[in-house]
Amino acid sequence: MADFVPMTALNRREVAEALAAAMEFGLARAKTAFEELQTSLEGESKSTAGDKHETGRAMVQMEMEQAAARLSRVEGMMRQWHALEPLRGREQVRPGAIVSTDQGGFILGVAWGKFEGPGDATWRAISSDAPLAQAMQSLGPGDTVEFRGRMWHIISVG
Repeated sequence: MADFVPMTALNRREVAEALAAAMEFGLARAKTAFEELQTSLEGESKSTAGDKHETGRAMVQMEMEQAAARLSRVEGMMRQWHALEPLRGREQVRPGAIVSTDQGGFILGVAWGKFEGPGDATWRAISSDAPLAQAMQSLGPGDTVEFRGRMWHIISVG
């Protein structure tokens, strides 16, 4: 794991841009998957193989519904992320904060999961309702919190 250093406006922007890029990539993948299924469904509609045709069509339709749900989730996370104004600095841990700890970096407010940030550091975008986010809520640089038997030292909040 890369060492995490105090947050500056520059690396706050870099981390925010890395998450935005990860989300854009996820959105592109979700769109591609949906479009491929749509093409597959159109191919299924041209078949006349009876029950086998109907089963295949139903399976593709189910996969399309799942792909549409994934696409909608990603779009919702992106809207939520932008609404948090991640480039606006924060002094305490709260939604939209970019937090460096001695055990890794976190962005609070959107449950995206792991993504690569500046310097090949692995960051995690977590929901504000996540237990770790709740444990850190309202803390600031220099504070320590115990969570699940481990001590987490907050290096910086941006």
